[in-house]
Parts: sequence; structure tokens; C-alpha cells
Amino acid sequence: MKKNPLFFPLFLFILSGVWGLQIEDRSFEVGFDAGIDFSNNFLSAGDIFQDIFVIDLDKLENGLRLNAGADIIPFYFSYNSKKGWGFGLSAKAQATGIFDLSGKMLTFTENPDDDGKSEINGALFAEAAVSFNFNYKKFKINVRPAVFLPVAYAVSDIMYNFNETAGGTILNLGYDMNLYTAIPMENSGNTIITAKPGVDFSIGVEYPLSETLGISDLFFFLDFDVGIEFNNIPVAAGTISDYLNIKGNIGSDEPVSLFGEDADLEKFFNIEDSKYLSDERTVFRPFKILIYAPWRPLGSSLLAITPSIGFAISPINNEKFSMEGGIKGRLNLNNLFFLTLGTGYHDRLWNHSVDIALNFRAVEFNIAAALCSPDFLKSWSGSGFNINAGLKFGW
Repeated sequence: MKKNPLFFPLFLFILSGVWGLQIEDRSFEVGFDAGIDFSNNFLSAGDIFQDIFVIDLDKLENGLRLNAGADIIPFYFSYNSKKGWGFGLSAKAQATGIFDLSGKMLTFTENPDDDGKSEINGALFAEAAVSFNFNYKKFKINVRPAVFLPVAYAVSDIMYNFNETAGGTILNLGYDMNLYTAIPMENSGNTIITAKPGVDFSIGVEYPLSETLGISDLFFFLDFDVGIEFNNIPVAAGTISDYLNIKGNIGSDEPVSLFGEDADLEKFFNIEDSKYLSDERTVFRPFKILIYAPWRPLGSSLLAITPSIGFAISPINNEKFSMEGGIKGRLNLNNLFFLTLGTGYHDRLWNHSVDIALNFRAVEFNIAAALCSPDFLKSWSGSGFNINAGLKFGW
């Protein structure tokens, strides 16, 4: 007999109701969390898992974008008093990589205005942070200062020009990439960290608007809060100095003959030797603002629906500004079982997620999975994924 996927959470809910089980919030907890993600806008799961693997190169006219990342929190601790204040400590490593090639370059489309922009960028940060939460009147406030160290940082300048002229065809593909590291790569025996840490902080404020206005007293289904989050507000930039430069170009800004007596292949292929250099570069982490409004349509914590909207500014992307937004629904069965479903556009990816948590107070298990892609339609077809798991202990 086929099992109903809702059987387990319903069983927990009925069991908790029969025994009057309500899991209390932990006063303190320690834990760890880890997640990885990968996505693209070209291939989906259906394209890969078939008898004959077929690639439609015509789709490359929309460009090729690959995103990969990882977030690892090997340790965090938090304490929350019954008087509404608390604090926490955490360590974190965060990596992100961007591989974005223009469709004009991949399909060799004529491009006289040189507007086929591409980028290959990435970053790896190590972080140590403290957090403080407290209440001021009816405001719930959380402040989180952090020190971050840029461990690795990659930036690129990729140029493509393809133009038909009276003198012949001009084709020029140039690349100039710098891979910065906190420890110089030239001498593997040198373990001196030359990068310098930076400082930023995050702050969040939440306010029970419907309760204050008396709306939820008149209509139980209009029970909602409003909140705003500022993430990674810069205070002091980190710096990173030592880097490997990879530079070269294929083609030329002038028509080049590849055949006959005038052929000049050495001029057409100009690949320079890699160089180890040093030049201090300032580094900031992505800054984000998000406005959200948790709504409890049943007048209790059993169900909360939270829409959000905002924007982000990412120094590592060639196009710095991007919008953020989405909606998620959270089912809370007596603080024992949590089910969260969400969809939205975050960190330049369409993301559709499911998050499950099982809480026995002394220990809590969390696991989450998501479909994601830079392209909205591809995000539903298995062209990217996110997997996250965590474990908490406390009382």
C-alpha cells in the first residue's frame, strides 16, 4: 500500500495533541550546519538522464551561467533568557563561484559594439561573529557584528569582439583573470597570511504591527508583524594582496589572415605566461536589505506565511545590483515538527525549497532541499539544486 507523504507529520501532530505535548524553546543550544548548491541555465535533469545525451547548441545564444556555492558553520552557540535577551557566537566559511559567458561569444555572433559581457568570479570568506538580541518596548532587535577574512577572491575581465569589416573579419577574444589568495601561491613553503580582515555587521528589527493597532483583536486572521533586515553593512574593508594573473587573447583588433602566405598564427594566439604579483585590493561582502511580514492567518503560530522583498549589492558581480523577493509558508506542530515551503528570487537565483525540522528540545534535526537556477523555467526542471543539513543540541 502506498504511504501518504503527510502521514508522519499528521501522526506527530495527533500524538502531541493526545499527550498535550508542547516542546519548550531552548534556553541555550550548540550546533553545526552545512549546505552546498549548484545551478545552471543550460542543462536540466531531463537533458542528462536519457538514453541518448543530446546538447542543443542553439540554446547557448542565451548565454551560459553556472553558479556554485557552499556554506559551512562548524560551530555556533546561542543563549536566550526568558526576559527577552540573548547572545550567540559562531564561525563560518562561505564560498561562491560565478561562471557567466555571453551568448554572443558562445555562438560567434557579430558584436561590433563589444557588448557581450562575461565574467568568471568567485570568493571564499572565513567569518567569526557574535550576536545580540533584545527587546525595546515592542521592537525585537538583533545585532550581529562580524569579522571576515578574504581567503580567496577571483575577478576577471573578459572581452569579445566579432565584426565584419571591408578589410576582413575581426575576431578578438581577450581574458584577464586575477586569482587572489590569503597566502602567497608563488612559494608553497610560505605560510604567512598577507590578507587582512574586514568588519561588517547585520541588524534586524521586527514589530507586532497588527497587535499594536488592535487589528488582530478584531479579526483573528489579520495577525501579522513587519520586519526589516540589513545584512553585511560595511564598517571596514578586508584586503587581499597576492594573486596569480592569467592573461591572453585569441585574435586581434585588426583583420588577421589564417591561411596563405600572410598567415600569422603567432599573432592570432597570444597566450601570456602566468605571473605572480602583489597589489592590495579592498574586499567587501555582499550587502542586502530585506523587508518581510510574517502573517498568521489562523491567529496562532501553527501556520505563518511570510512574503519578502528587497535588494542586494554584490561587489563580486560585474552587475552589482539585483532584486530579492519571495514567499514562504511555515507549519509548526507544537514546536515539535516544522515544515517550510518557499519560492522566490534570492542571490540571483530562482529558488523553490522545502525545509523539514524535527525538534525534541535536547536535539533538533534539520534538512532542506531546493531546486534552483538563474532561469525561472529551468528552475523547475532540475537544472540546479541546494542541499542543507544541520544538528542542534541544548535545553
